[in-house]
Amino acid sequence: YTVTGAPRVIKGKVIIGNGGAEYGVRGYLTAYDDETGEQKWRWYTVPGDPAKPFENEAMAKAAKTWDPAGKWWLNGGGGTAWNSMTYDPELNLMYVGTGNGSPWNHRKRSPGGGDNLYLASIVALDPDTGKYVWHYQETPGDNWDYTSVQDMILTDLVLDGKKRKVILHAPKNGFFFVIDRTNGKFISAKPFTEVNWATGYDKNGRPIETPEARSREAFDSVPGPFGGHNWHAMSFNPKTGLAYFPVQKVPLNLAEDNSWSNNNKQPGQPQAGTGWNTGMLINTQPPKSKAFGRLIAWDPVKQKEVWRQEYASPWNGGTLTTAGNLVFAGTADGRFAAYSADKGDKLWEAPIGTGIIAPPVTYEVDGRQYVSIAVGWGGVFGLMQRATDKQDHGRVYTFALGANAPLPQPQPYALGELISGVKYDPAHIPEGTKLYVSNCVFCHGVPGVDKGGNVPNLGYVPAKDIENLSDFVFNGPFVKKGMPDFTGKLSATDVDKIKAFIQGTADAVRPKP
Repeated sequence: YTVTGAPRVIKGKVIIGNGGAEYGVRGYLTAYDDETGEQKWRWYTVPGDPAKPFENEAMAKAAKTWDPAGKWWLNGGGGTAWNSMTYDPELNLMYVGTGNGSPWNHRKRSPGGGDNLYLASIVALDPDTGKYVWHYQETPGDNWDYTSVQDMILTDLVLDGKKRKVILHAPKNGFFFVIDRTNGKFISAKPFTEVNWATGYDKNGRPIETPEARSREAFDSVPGPFGGHNWHAMSFNPKTGLAYFPVQKVPLNLAEDNSWSNNNKQPGQPQAGTGWNTGMLINTQPPKSKAFGRLIAWDPVKQKEVWRQEYASPWNGGTLTTAGNLVFAGTADGRFAAYSADKGDKLWEAPIGTGIIAPPVTYEVDGRQYVSIAVGWGGVFGLMQRATDKQDHGRVYTFALGANAPLPQPQPYALGELISGVKYDPAHIPEGTKLYVSNCVFCHGVPGVDKGGNVPNLGYVPAKDIENLSDFVFNGPFVKKGMPDFTGKLSATDVDKIKAFIQGTADAVRPKP
């Protein structure tokens, strides 16, 4: 398990879920007494071993939507609740978004099919008891890492002349949902970005999937596993009636991994790459389309985009909207801007020079309004990618009308020369590729391809560092800086194969003279 989400406090209970569906776990959330820490209740998001008694009726119901031939419980099933939870005090209901399956591959997880409840769903619970009330599953039989843990907005909308209590939701799968929050009934869903896994949703709230979406062969998943919208905060302005959130396209090529087997976990290793429970081969072919990022304003009544601002890259910051007809948002390439909420005109911009993924906050002190934003190269893209040629420290910036303090100047960040001269055996490259993807890529990126973020891109480090790679990999010289110690997990031969991949990849991408 991982714990990356913030807890919520509801009626004297501290409620928190967990992450790590790729690591072979069973999702759940737990409520603790806010004064004593005593556990009050725990609700699992997916069923456990069907040979054992189910915890409640909801789990017994859910188990009927899984195929026991897949022995999903050996990998937990997934469904981790690592981000979005919210509460309606009038209805006394709390809502939680659940995550993807473990493994991603639906056929591996549940060979006979089935919706696999309660993956990729919005679930309503009684906060006093943790008892299941209702659910709506946004991606039945999830096969693409389409979590539903993105922010939920609770509001009232007039639809067909009637005022409805609704949830607004823009999850990874690329559709904007309007759901009745009193009973979980589907109202509408429309794509807010490019989507190729489904053409829409029918009147019963089920996706109309495309024939190629579940192909065993290589398929350009759009949205990819990074989502059409991820955990970056969405905001809603009751005055304009619009929701504001960063949209992205990061296509990945997915194919069924025929060599994958249940419980393919690597205890004690950094759980990344092939150590993940995906059941998929990723980017065995280059994706056919390019990535993008943008900020959009969305009308949930008409289910259509109203305006957009294009960004330089994906993975941009969450949004804040105010009663003064403003939307604030930051970008991956280090800009913090304000837009008119109704029309999307850019009104102001500050050059921060450091990647922004967090949402801003606004507050008042002694009658003066402030807007603050935490910046820094965080998130998975920040480790291995940069969106600018400058890089600065993580900071909290605060802005106010009439303020004139100078902004710190970010320093240029030079990649240097592509690595050359490291001797290797070309026959080691295929196995070195698997080892690198398993242990290195999610921090260091692809050698010579990604720009490098907080962690160096190994295609641009001095050749002597790669020649002596064992000095960095074994005995944990950088453990205090966050790099794992691979002693006992990789062999010297493994390291030689990783060297071959690093230098071989650098040679392959080097511009021809």
